[in-house]
Amino acid sequence: MSAFEPGVMTRAKGTARRGDFRFWTEEKLRNADTDQFRHVNNAVMATLFEAARMEIVAQASIRALMRGANLAVVRLLIEFSAELHFPGRVEVGSTVVEVGKTSFRVRQGLFAQADDICRASAEAVCVLVHGETGRPHPVAPELRAYLLADEDRETLA
Repeated sequence: MSAFEPGVMTRAKGTARRGDFRFWTEEKLRNADTDQFRHVNNAVMATLFEAARMEIVAQASIRALMRGANLAVVRLLIEFSAELHFPGRVEVGSTVVEVGKTSFRVRQGLFAQADDICRASAEAVCVLVHGETGRPHPVAPELRAYLLADEDRETLA
C-alpha cells in the first residue's frame, strides 16, 4: 500500500514525511517572499512547488525523452499545514504517483530545512503539451519508466 491513498492528498494533514518523496529541490527564502507579518506568502509556496516540479525534468537527458513537449499544470491543490518564516532554506520533495497517456500526477511536500515539519503539501497534474501544436503529447515509455522508477533502481538521469 502506498503512503497515499487514491484521491487523498496525504495520510493526514501535515503528516507527509521526507521519506515519501523521490526528487528533492532546495530553495533559499528571500525577504521579498514574505507578507507584512513576516510569513512566507502562500503564492510563494506555489512557486517553490513549481520549481521542484521542473527539477524532475530539468536534465537534458530527460528533456530529450519529452520529444519537444512542455509541461502544463492543469490542476494544483495545496494544503498549508504550518507557517514558514524568513530567513531560511526549504527543501521540496516530489514524487510521481501516476502516469497516464499524456499526463502525470505529482505529490509534493515542503519542509523547512531546520526541521522535519511538513509546512505544506501539494498535488499537481501535469500534462505534456507539444511545443508546436499546443496539443497533449503522449508520454514516451522511457519517460514513464523514469518518472515511476523506484529510488533503488537505475534511472535514465
